[in-house]
Amino acid sequence: MSRISLLFIAGMWLASGPVAFAQGRGNDKDKDKKEYKYDQDKKEKEYKDKDDKEKDDKYKQEKDRYKDGDGRYENRGPRATGGKLGGILGRVVLPPAGSPGPRQLAGVPRGHYPPPGQCRVWYPNRPAGHQPPPTSCERLRGIRLEPGAFILHGDRAYDTAYDWREEERRRPGSVARDILDILFPNR
Repeated sequence: MSRISLLFIAGMWLASGPVAFAQGRGNDKDKDKKEYKYDQDKKEKEYKDKDDKEKDDKYKQEKDRYKDGDGRYENRGPRATGGKLGGILGRVVLPPAGSPGPRQLAGVPRGHYPPPGQCRVWYPNRPAGHQPPPTSCERLRGIRLEPGAFILHGDRAYDTAYDWREEERRRPGSVARDILDILFPNR
C-alpha cells in the first residue's frame, strides 16, 4: 500500500506542475501586480479623458446657448430660428420670426399650475420639482424675476419678457389684472 500511495502522490505532484506553471505561479509575482496596476491606470486615464471631453462639450453648448453672458436666450441656431410655427428652445416656443409676440411655455404638467386666485413663477430650465411653490399674486408684486421666467396664472403661462401692458392696450381684457400688477407695479 505504501508504494501505491507514494505513486499516487508523485502522480499528483507531476500533474499539478504544468498547471501551476501555466498559471504563472512561481514565475514573477511582481510582474502580475505591475500589469494589473498598468491596466487600472490606463482605465482611469480613459475615464478621465472621457469626462473631460464631456465637460468641454457641455461647456460649449452652454456658451452657445447664452448671448453676451446676460442669461437671455439666443434667438439663433437651427432649433431657435423662426419658421411658420416659430422655433423651440428647451420648453419655450419662440414666436414666428419677425412677428411680435410672447414666448409660449410647453411641457408644464397640469398639476403644477397654481390653484385659482394664486400665481406661480416657472423657470423653463428647472425640473418641475425644483420650481418655486404657488403663492398669492400680491406677494409677487415688485419682485424682480430671473430672465426667462414665466408667471403661471389660471391655465396660462405669461412670458415675463413680453410687454403685456401693450397687449392689454391692443386687446382690452386679454391680460389678467394680476399679471399687469406683478409686471408693472408702478403704473
